[in-house]
Amino acid sequence: MLQVYLLYFDIGSMRIQTEVLQLQNETIDILDLQLNKVLQAEGYDFFDYSDEISILVDDKGFEKELNPVFEIVSHFGEKINLAGRLLFVRNIENEYSTDIGSIKYQDIFNLRINLNIKLIGMTN
Repeated sequence: MLQVYLLYFDIGSMRIQTEVLQLQNETIDILDLQLNKVLQAEGYDFFDYSDEISILVDDKGFEKELNPVFEIVSHFGEKINLAGRLLFVRNIENEYSTDIGSIKYQDIFNLRINLNIKLIGMTN
């Protein structure tokens, strides 16, 4: 199982909501399907929030109608706009690349305290 932290805008309550989810990750294909389902996407991009944490976001988020647009300031001070649901995961370094791993509760605690995020609008 892969533990992720989901952040999204709930139009019904007009509030930013968060959830901790457990995703199936027995194979890369199963994990890919799970990530796309949670992101409500057909593909996703990565944004490095810090050395330890990445954000997965719909790669076509700006092309969808009424998708929330968030402005996020990374741990490095970089400001970026991301559209759609956001999944926070842990970076796992290996010999050839960086994989995604389960986010820890300490990471979630730190995000809730330090995450610099604003809802700045909706896509057309």
